[in-house]
Amino acid sequence: MLLYRIAKQNFINDFSGKGAELYGGRWNLKGLPAVYTASSLSLCMCETLVHTDKDIPPADMYFAEVFVPDECIFEDYFNEISLKHSLNIGSVWLKESKSLAIKVPSVLMPQSYKADFNVIINPLHKDFPKLKIQRVEPISFDARFYEGLE
Repeated sequence: MLLYRIAKQNFINDFSGKGAELYGGRWNLKGLPAVYTASSLSLCMCETLVHTDKDIPPADMYFAEVFVPDECIFEDYFNEISLKHSLNIGSVWLKESKSLAIKVPSVLMPQSYKADFNVIINPLHKDFPKLKIQRVEPISFDARFYEGLE
């Protein structure tokens, strides 16, 4: 499966999960490393935009397209996940190291929409070397996202 991640140039090749480990996230408690990716570049852009300053387009951003073998992605919980329990579910999954990655819904999409989703990667899993960065390229955000926000 191809997955997408957006980060500043100096962090785009860093798949250590250090940022999520330091600050926590929707699917991981502080102290647990995790790498957040999306199933499409467009969803990845949306996920990035909701976490950025609304007045200034993010600068110096890059996207990474990464390959993770399908058999390394845990999907069993996808239809059962309640987003209010996401922190507990993700943290337990990370601690138990059940798989390299887990497919999870995005809160930006309707729960009934299954075509786009997020995938959380466990950088401490034994299968982590199977993750392959396919390409890295600069990405910019259209200025229309930021028009009229004064």
